[in-house]
Amino acid sequence: MTAASNAAQPAPNNEAWLELWAQRALPILQSTKSALTAYIGRTEAARVDQVVELVLRDPLLTAHALRHINQRRRTSMAADVVSIENVILLMGLEAFVNQFSQLPTVESLLLPKQQARYFSLLRHIATARLAARLAREFGLLRYDSRLDEIYVTALLADLPLLLRHLDAGLETPAPAVDIASVTFPLFARWRLPEAFNSLLDESSAASQRTMLHQSALRLADHLQLGWWQTGVADEVQLATQALAMPQFEVWALVCRSLLHFACDDWPYPQIFAPARWLPMLPGEWPKPAVKAPPKPAKTETPSLQDILRELQHAGQSGASFNQIMGLSIRAQADAIGLKRIVFGLLLAGQNLLKARYVVGASDDDPLRSFQVELSMPHLFTKLMLKPQSVWLNQANRSQFEALLPRGLRLAVGDGDFLAMSLFVEDKPVGIFYADNHGATISEAQYTAFKQVCLMAGQALTQQAKRLALGH
Repeated sequence: MTAASNAAQPAPNNEAWLELWAQRALPILQSTKSALTAYIGRTEAARVDQVVELVLRDPLLTAHALRHINQRRRTSMAADVVSIENVILLMGLEAFVNQFSQLPTVESLLLPKQQARYFSLLRHIATARLAARLAREFGLLRYDSRLDEIYVTALLADLPLLLRHLDAGLETPAPAVDIASVTFPLFARWRLPEAFNSLLDESSAASQRTMLHQSALRLADHLQLGWWQTGVADEVQLATQALAMPQFEVWALVCRSLLHFACDDWPYPQIFAPARWLPMLPGEWPKPAVKAPPKPAKTETPSLQDILRELQHAGQSGASFNQIMGLSIRAQADAIGLKRIVFGLLLAGQNLLKARYVVGASDDDPLRSFQVELSMPHLFTKLMLKPQSVWLNQANRSQFEALLPRGLRLAVGDGDFLAMSLFVEDKPVGIFYADNHGATISEAQYTAFKQVCLMAGQALTQQAKRLALGH
């Protein structure tokens, strides 16, 4: 490189560039602005989850909203706001829509003069959205309790690059900047949550969570150039090892994500989605099958993992108490295979557990009148002190039989049974009871039963927090 070409490249001035974007309103996509504007004057008919989904399709609006809320005056005890849902709850839906629908648009800034920059910006936004989807899918497989954090961090990982594209449309030339070194200073200047930094810090990718998150970012980038890239195979292998799953299942998840993104998640025909490379996968093209008479559809038994994911989503999306409990009982009956299931609700004023839901018991089954007094010390009283479980079986029957509540053995009959207390935050709600109607219970069933009860408690806790915020 000659001295002349060196002189043509101004030295980076990161501080000046950060100051330029310190308080400047971020432009948003025209499609986002149009959808937000449609809610003006009719927010009473809008659903928060619909607006959240709209915002999370636009990394620029996501960044602007999080910068706005995290720069508010707050006490030392106030936590960082990570999710767009909480931004809306803090501002109010009407104020959120009215304020952010007034933002300028990317198109008004870059078109028609900066068409190449505009298309490049769309490509990077598409990659960010794909990365966020892959990161969330990996998080779901880990039962991550902070999926919003994972999704938003992936969506904003290349935020400085997006802003650099917008520089071209500003009325005055923007300072030169070293994009690779300003991500963390930009997040700090905007007071974005510290959790974002820990997920993006490649020097500390020691945890499985951070490693999978960064793998999703790299995978989304490699897939833009085709599935045969060396980096794609490396990242799929890394995810396979971290998730302890067969490699073909991880690759199937990636393919589903690519197809969903291409069909349902990307409205800009100018930008080709990476799923365009999938038809080039090696192998024979399927031959048309001879049509056979249709067979009656078989109802597939849902897997435990599927229902656990449903439970996790139910807690995040504002499902009701009955919906969460219905999913919990369905998991125990259909996925785990337990024969009789009861949820005894705590009637605090009466110091009593009383059957609220009963599944698998006939009309004349004594289990239908399940009721446990908590005024005297016994096994169930101890269970209600904290989230804990018991598996009464042949090996420990002599130890626990004398500790059972009066009349319980008569009501439930002989054989093994499982019980676990359900808590919302630190408050007891009730107890799940399950058995195999006199038959033995396997260790795998007991382990799965505990998983379901814990996930139900987490979902109900999320629901309670939403209600506390006034949603």
